[in-house]
Amino acid sequence: MRPPVELADHQLVEDLFRRESGHLVAALTRLFGPSNLTLVEDVVQDALMAAMQAWQFEPPRDPKAWILQTARNRAIDVLRRERRRVSLPPGLDAEGELGVVASALSPAEETASELAMMFSICDGGLGQETHVTLILRWLCGLSPQEIARAFLVDTQTIDRRLHRGRARLAELGRLHDVEDADQMRAREPSVHQALYLLFSEGYHGSDSTHPLRPGLCADALRLAELLLLAGRSTDHVQAHALAALFCFDSARLPTRLDDDGIFLPLAEQDRARWDRSLIDRGVVHLAEAAAGDRLGRWHLEAGIACEHAIAPSVDETDWARIVDLYDQLLGLNPSPVLALNRALAVAQLRGVEAGRAALVALAHEEKLVGYPFFWAARADIERRAGRPTEARPLYERAVSLSRSRAERRAYERRIEQLGV
Repeated sequence: MRPPVELADHQLVEDLFRRESGHLVAALTRLFGPSNLTLVEDVVQDALMAAMQAWQFEPPRDPKAWILQTARNRAIDVLRRERRRVSLPPGLDAEGELGVVASALSPAEETASELAMMFSICDGGLGQETHVTLILRWLCGLSPQEIARAFLVDTQTIDRRLHRGRARLAELGRLHDVEDADQMRAREPSVHQALYLLFSEGYHGSDSTHPLRPGLCADALRLAELLLLAGRSTDHVQAHALAALFCFDSARLPTRLDDDGIFLPLAEQDRARWDRSLIDRGVVHLAEAAAGDRLGRWHLEAGIACEHAIAPSVDETDWARIVDLYDQLLGLNPSPVLALNRALAVAQLRGVEAGRAALVALAHEEKLVGYPFFWAARADIERRAGRPTEARPLYERAVSLSRSRAERRAYERRIEQLGV
């Protein structure tokens, strides 16, 4: 008998469970209808719990197929048990139609289910923040706590959005595939924002034990490229730009932590280890994104990421271009976090005093008060300006707000280097 799954494998299993949870919820919600969402979640939870118990010592050779088979069996059991107590869509009320379950959960239907779920839950009766919350929870498998941290809000706010979304979708009775081009484009900004937050959680998220979660980044890129399979009903230009952004940032993942699991700043990363194939893939996506006549948020963010990815070093980076892109981006999408990043670029272009002034101007922003990167950025500016005494309390503030050991040790290392 094999020994219990090693720690490294646990992360792989967790990513698999989260990814398959999204697939199963999407497929079964289309099948059972959103009024039976609680039932759907129970089926999925049962399947994943069964897998967790059965795989304790030896995962199967094909984990995905194992989960799908178990979920299919659980779904059929539920139909047989609950048929008289719940309202089921037509076609699921007769024993002879149970083959529909197997078809809905087949690998061949996975892409269709995920695309349909992304757009159908973005109902016009709900706001964009609720759309994004529903996608992150049910399609991407993030917990309410993870979603709250992605939005920089409390968990109760996310719980209220989930409750509101659940109630609204239950009123609809059935999730109809959105095929009208105008409706798809109206809902697409919510889909894009959800994938952006999913990627961000993987790139530098709030998980205290796993500060980098490449599986989330890979899923965000996969779903972004999935949008390109939806025909011309979706805005391929924006999808290409979003995919480009994910490619450029994913390319840097191998160098974001050192051998001790501590975050490395951009200037200390080994650029020779950046994934050139992902950078090239991003360049292709960005070129495709240039086919449109509208410069959107994802174009601008991808442009910034591209400048970092193709530069030989920090000193040789085109900081003027990056500051210009940030200026355009803030005009489209005012955000204190983007303003923070712009301030750091200004420090590179115009000197630390200009960067310091830009950062100090953000001190009143409520969302930055509890954001460790804001205090670390201010500390870095003071350190670079030769003011270690002023830098130390700012680093200490960042340490107190850090969300993981990787963050905390990075800031503590900076304090040790100050010599004061």
